[in-house]
Amino acid sequence: MLRVLVVGYDKMLNALISGSVYSGHKVVGAMRIDRVNYSKFALFLKDIFAPSHDLAIIKAFGVQDINAKSINSKEFKKEFERLRPDVILVGSWGEKISSEIFNLPRLGTINCQPSLLPRHRGANPYFWTIFAGEDLSGITFHYVNEKFDCGDILLQEAVMIDPDMDSGELRDRCSKFAQGLVGELLNKLEKGEIIPQKQDESRATYEFQLCEKDTIVDLRRTRKEIHNHIRALRPWYMPSFRCGSRRIYFKKYKFLALDEKYRNKKIGAIVFENAKTLIVRSFDCLIEIIK
Repeated sequence: MLRVLVVGYDKMLNALISGSVYSGHKVVGAMRIDRVNYSKFALFLKDIFAPSHDLAIIKAFGVQDINAKSINSKEFKKEFERLRPDVILVGSWGEKISSEIFNLPRLGTINCQPSLLPRHRGANPYFWTIFAGEDLSGITFHYVNEKFDCGDILLQEAVMIDPDMDSGELRDRCSKFAQGLVGELLNKLEKGEIIPQKQDESRATYEFQLCEKDTIVDLRRTRKEIHNHIRALRPWYMPSFRCGSRRIYFKKYKFLALDEKYRNKKIGAIVFENAKTLIVRSFDCLIEIIK
């Protein structure tokens, strides 16, 4: 039985804690992102009046809630030395982890990246995988090193992406895969059965945090590309397009055939509008948007 310390956020924190426990290992502590995002006093109030799902999971499994402002802090190192974990598992964590920290556990620090590394290193892999029109994502457990998502791969499994799946649904599916795989990972680590594999740098892509311009859908794209962009943004961002000074949001929409009579219309032109709907021309179709 391995002693595991989990650092993570939301569904991936849940997956790593529950998967470790269900496979017979002991989670000796967990650090949640709330510790980074809130001051001590603000978090004290939040935990009383609006506790996060992360806190609920930590309490449900009877895990030590690590009190440290950063994974790289002296407080975290002190907690590590007290809890003596064999391995640190990381999932959905934005901080870059220092070598002083990731070298502490005897079995290393291991990140769970929801992509098929070396594809989609970095932030928002759910968005970028769907945006790229790919039909496979994945779960990759890899060693943490000095660069984001570049360490040797320990375990990897593909995850299917359905044609209309959005980023939230992909996150849920990846989290379920991670929950199942983490037990296999820990069991093999304990038995010394894993041979780390170097990542193929020639296939690597690195993605960045989304910004406001990434939520604007380009109507010069094909129907498929527009659909991929919209579902990649959901449910966390509201996709939209610009028409002159207006910004119009894709709340509910459907694609229509591009009638011959509208082919001379400019891309982005609104060809019909009433109080309930509007129809706009894109590159190869019309899009009806419910207001």
